[in-house]
Amino acid sequence: MRKVEEIKKTGATFTPRPLADFLSSRIMAQLSSDQCLSVLDPACGDGELLLSISTQLAGMGYPFSLSGYDSNKRYLASAQARLQQVDSQHTTLINGDFLDAISLPDEQFSIGFDGVSQLHTNQLFDVIIANPPYVRTQVLGSENAQKLAQKFNLKGRVDLYYAFLIAMTNSLKDNGIIGVITSNRYLSTKSRESVRKFLTENYSIVELIDLGDTKLFDAAVLPALLIGRRKKNRHLSSPARFIKLYEELNGYQGACRSATTVYDILNTQDKGYFQVNEKRYKKTTGTLTFDTTNGWDMLSEAETEWTGRIDATASCRKFG
Repeated sequence: MRKVEEIKKTGATFTPRPLADFLSSRIMAQLSSDQCLSVLDPACGDGELLLSISTQLAGMGYPFSLSGYDSNKRYLASAQARLQQVDSQHTTLINGDFLDAISLPDEQFSIGFDGVSQLHTNQLFDVIIANPPYVRTQVLGSENAQKLAQKFNLKGRVDLYYAFLIAMTNSLKDNGIIGVITSNRYLSTKSRESVRKFLTENYSIVELIDLGDTKLFDAAVLPALLIGRRKKNRHLSSPARFIKLYEELNGYQGACRSATTVYDILNTQDKGYFQVNEKRYKKTTGTLTFDTTNGWDMLSEAETEWTGRIDATASCRKFG
């Protein structure tokens, strides 16, 4: 199967090493345990994300074990060979579909992809790092799409990564850390309100990074990174940090800070306009807040200050 056709059919888009290292570093910043950490990549492909996070864990002296799933035997063989260099406590790579392997609470239905038997993976993992496939469920075929929708209670035309979010959440321990790359469509579209609601209820979101049109890897969607900690209290939400990075295409002619790579822009605390070679980028930072209906507001520092002044003024008004 040619690469373009394979990506279209399976959503398999490998994570480039710089992006894998960036995501791993964001996860590492949230770790504090000295116990052996169990790490999962539910769609591990050639093992780039597992290799990246394990290298950083080993470098910081963390004991850890690795688990990975992939339904493509060729990808999994490559991952197995690459991960042989990793000094982990235990490495388990499974040729199968993770969405079939996960056992959901009160589950009444099993998908049955590839004949993989049910495994009890609920709340086993301390860390999940993932770049799940980018596939609309209808691409899977009507029968498999219906089974998937029934198992994960999916409505309408949704992306496969939503099922992965549900499955990964059920595999993560309380207070476990997730770092995931998905399409950024769920951040603002009305049809993805259920995704935002699910994430708000299940995670204390640490950081959200909208990579927009930066084209950091060969995917057919605009990507976003989410780093979160699984929480017990579904009704407790606190503001999180967000970064938006988009190529500047509006004719901005002002000063730009020079950067070697896009990752240098992401790693600096500075915001504003940057230039990498011939391309210009605009970086916006601020606070991600959640209202009572689970809506998300991504406001810059200036916008937060401005809305705060409006709210303060409105609260002082008297109506007679």
